[in-house]
Amino acid sequence: MGWTNPKLWLNYEPLTAGDMNLHITDNLMALKYPPTVQVELDEPANYSTTSLAWAYVDTTRLSLTLVTGGGDILIGFYGTTGSSGVTLFDLDVDGVRAAGDDGMLAVPAGNMPVSFVRLQTGVTPGQHVIRLMWRVVSNSGILYAGAGTTNYNSHPQFWAREVS
Repeated sequence: MGWTNPKLWLNYEPLTAGDMNLHITDNLMALKYPPTVQVELDEPANYSTTSLAWAYVDTTRLSLTLVTGGGDILIGFYGTTGSSGVTLFDLDVDGVRAAGDDGMLAVPAGNMPVSFVRLQTGVTPGQHVIRLMWRVVSNSGILYAGAGTTNYNSHPQFWAREVS
């Protein structure tokens, strides 16, 4: 159920159950339960890359589809990486890289926590696809994905929610 622009009430106009449900109850429910999608990984293997060019981490599991009413989208990710060089992260929103240049986050070499939140503005109503991207500056990068790696058996979460 989405947001309905509230009715402009006229003086002495009778209140009906249908109008109250549509313009009050349904809109409160739309505020309480905005469009949201999330995935938490528990994969049989960790993700790895040696790509020097931007690439999707996983086009299936780390690809979110969200149908919005045209409000901004709040996007979040957390996980743990391991790398022998710098690993860069960005988002692809509807086929366009969100931050551009060197992305939203540069993670130094070693095993490091990764976390970011982005407010994607100017979103039109309809279906949107959001994908996690990464690349390395040199060497290789790993995203631990619940594969049982000793001391790094973490379960990344990727989510999006319409916020306005």
